[in-house]
Amino acid sequence: MAGLLVVPLVACAGTTSAVRSSAVPAAAHRSDAAPAPADAAPAALPTAARPRTAASRPVSPVRTEPSPARQRRLSSDAPDPIWVRVHNMTLPNKVRQLMVPSFSGTQVPTGLIDGLHPGGLIYFGDNLTTQAQTQSLSVQIQREASGETYPLLLMTDQEGGPVTRIPGTDGVPGGIDFHGDASAARSTAVQTGRLMSRLGVNTDLAPVSDVNTAGSGGVIGGRSFGSTPGVVSRLVTAQVCGYHEGGVAATAKHFPGHGSTSTDSHLHTAVIKESAATWAKTDLPPFTAAVNHGVDMILVGHLAFPALDPSGRPATISSVLNRDLIRGRLGYQGVVITDALNMGGITSWGSPGEIAVRAIQAGNDMLLMPPQPSVAVQAVIAAVNSGRISSGRLDLHVYRVLKLKQRLGLLIPPKALPQCGQ
Repeated sequence: MAGLLVVPLVACAGTTSAVRSSAVPAAAHRSDAAPAPADAAPAALPTAARPRTAASRPVSPVRTEPSPARQRRLSSDAPDPIWVRVHNMTLPNKVRQLMVPSFSGTQVPTGLIDGLHPGGLIYFGDNLTTQAQTQSLSVQIQREASGETYPLLLMTDQEGGPVTRIPGTDGVPGGIDFHGDASAARSTAVQTGRLMSRLGVNTDLAPVSDVNTAGSGGVIGGRSFGSTPGVVSRLVTAQVCGYHEGGVAATAKHFPGHGSTSTDSHLHTAVIKESAATWAKTDLPPFTAAVNHGVDMILVGHLAFPALDPSGRPATISSVLNRDLIRGRLGYQGVVITDALNMGGITSWGSPGEIAVRAIQAGNDMLLMPPQPSVAVQAVIAAVNSGRISSGRLDLHVYRVLKLKQRLGLLIPPKALPQCGQ
């Protein structure tokens, strides 16, 4: 088939229950934990797309940041055109840029695009039949969006191995298939990125950055590159660089680390039972490596971590596990996106609208697959109007999203993704 990635498949030594399916069972429990409070300090502005070195910092407190107004002037006296765009957007359109819904079928979801004006869409296998159809669908979607709002982040889970969405790529290796070979991991990511770019899919929700310390009993299994932080960090770096060379955005997932858990967060909130010290030595390094090499997004899992947040809230709605670690400890300045909000690991924590608000309060820039997107939009608008979410913080979230679109060449060409050395 035209455009097929020709890479030999190595036997996979692991399994996963989260493959080729967007269907999620209902949650089996609830919690009456109080909502996480909105943080007062705004997160750091994105800088030009280039790798940066993340120093090792204490988990808390979060660093004090300049005000949003001052941040707009930090890089130059000339106004940042992305900030100008943000300033000129209406409140509803700002909030809509944070939404990434899914859709059914293989046709352009005209009503969803025209009615919601989302920041992005996610593809699953049932949206895509052939590579030619995928390319045509992407072109038509962007054409539909251009008459309404901004171009879309079109994303999918194209990890390789057991999790592939692009037609004709079932034989592409991923995770443990590479047996620690960073060169093979990078070349595969380059080919994957080039194919996705040709098909109009500009954002890959990969690489998996979890260290599989739970072994065969863990939920991540062979989707992970390995069981040691050194191996996983090397291959995460290789794939982030490879995806960028191929022309697509890369995503490190599932923060703060799904590799030690045996609970499937599609069903329930998974709990990281490690100590903070073990986590810092084992689970954190691959995410640090991804940040150091300019990863475009970090996807946050529905993962509780009592050693750092005794409340039991999952990182999706915990500012301690989300903003404090990602912005404060890692110094990350790119887009933070939730795992799918229709998963049982988060739906048990509140109504769709309340979960959307709490996810933004916790530090997420984009909400993936909110079960009721229009409800999520209205809830976040109401939270901004009431002061639960500050207008300055909302602007920062929108800025990061539009800045990524700029780096992908969707707003202001040419494309300028960070590039690594060979």
